[in-house]
Amino acid sequence: MGLFETTEEELYLIAISRPLEEKIEQAISLIHVMESQALKLSDDGFYVCFSGGKDSIVMAKLFELAGVKYDLHYNNVTIDPPELVRFIKREYPHAEWHSVGKHLINYMAEAKVCGPPTRRIRWCCEIYKEQGGIDKFRAIGVRAEESVRRKGLWRQITTDRKTKKPILCPILYWTDADIWAFIGQQKMAYCGLYDEGFSRLGCVGCPMGGPKGQARDFARWPKYEAMWKRGFQRYWDKYKGVPKRNGEPRAIEKFPTVDDLWDWWTSGKAYEGNKPDCQLWLW
Repeated sequence: MGLFETTEEELYLIAISRPLEEKIEQAISLIHVMESQALKLSDDGFYVCFSGGKDSIVMAKLFELAGVKYDLHYNNVTIDPPELVRFIKREYPHAEWHSVGKHLINYMAEAKVCGPPTRRIRWCCEIYKEQGGIDKFRAIGVRAEESVRRKGLWRQITTDRKTKKPILCPILYWTDADIWAFIGQQKMAYCGLYDEGFSRLGCVGCPMGGPKGQARDFARWPKYEAMWKRGFQRYWDKYKGVPKRNGEPRAIEKFPTVDDLWDWWTSGKAYEGNKPDCQLWLW
């Protein structure tokens, strides 16, 4: 390595350690610079993906401060916390809602899905979250600090691997402290679930939250747990004993009862013996 060469890790540390005011200025400047590209793709400007969480409301404020053309777009996954949904309706009535037309829980019994979502098979995200704005210049509140994968995969201007359209990530190098400092600075309202100890908001019972996350969610919203279980039962009733198109048995056959399937799904780990490894789950 030459004297003046800098590693990616060093560049990341430099970017994430900059003062908040510099990050705000840089984000607004980046939004301004890229507006012309957004307008080439759509007269509406930026397609800002909005979930109602802390990162999303910061994104909404930055685009407002930038004074560019944009719209907020919320994907109704049908199992967001009710408090979050009420917050969005109250504080962001101008956000455009997008719905698939079928409740996520009922989708498990669909032939194109056939089974509950897992950490490895996240059909829910693909169907409910990743379809909107694919022909526009999307802006996403993803942050590198949230995971190693995001840190390695995302850049402030990224090209969608499928559509080849650009994606803008203005707060990629913001920390949690930056987010909350900005919210306080701007005197912004936020969803009260954060004050109850929730650090991230999203689908109730999401398997990505792990067994502890699911247990916490179902303790807080027991009706959602009952809803998930109805979906499992519907899937079980439709596909138990029904082979795949090629005649092979489905993985569901390795579970004696629907309760065994549920226990596996909420366990966060693979079963032993005659039950399948969750890393190899094929419905």
